[in-house]
Amino acid sequence: MEIDKPEDSANSADEHDKALGERLRAARLQQGLKLKDVAERTEMSIALISQVERGISSPSIRTLRAICHALDIDGASLLAPPAAGPASDDQNEFTVRVSARKPLKLGNNGVTKYRITPSSCAALEGFLMELEPGAASDPGFLVQASDKIGYVLAGKLQVFVDDKSFLLEAGDSYGFSGSHPYRWQNGWDQKTVFLVVNSTHFYV
Repeated sequence: MEIDKPEDSANSADEHDKALGERLRAARLQQGLKLKDVAERTEMSIALISQVERGISSPSIRTLRAICHALDIDGASLLAPPAAGPASDDQNEFTVRVSARKPLKLGNNGVTKYRITPSSCAALEGFLMELEPGAASDPGFLVQASDKIGYVLAGKLQVFVDDKSFLLEAGDSYGFSGSHPYRWQNGWDQKTVFLVVNSTHFYV
């Protein structure tokens, strides 16, 4: 089980971590669950769940996915909370304006994830990924239920699928079914940007 290291104090917490933690706490309370309930379902400590909710511990993708499973929520919704007020051309179910994108930064690993999926999409889920030099996905290989397609917009992306490794550059793409273990990392010393489309939502 992966354990995240908390920051020294709440004052040093990143604003993204605070916002994410508040949304997770609201989802837990809405279901009438206690911290110990989520801890038991995720096999994590109560202290860690509390630190994530208070924004003083940055969850890894694995940790966030486990919490979303425990709460039975779609993790993608955490990146784009419903906006208040009537819908307009800039706020509707069919488009996502660049000004409305919500970044998700998990820890200090140099990965920033933006949900670019309009709310009208019931199955497909798209993310814009920005990787700083040295940034990578979780060290262990992931196996997810969804099929994936990735397209490199800028930089170089090293992709590992099964026992194979591919170095992709701008204009290259990759894809595989959910049965394949995979991971990725920035393949050079500058920022890499790529687009990912999943056949199911983030929470699976």
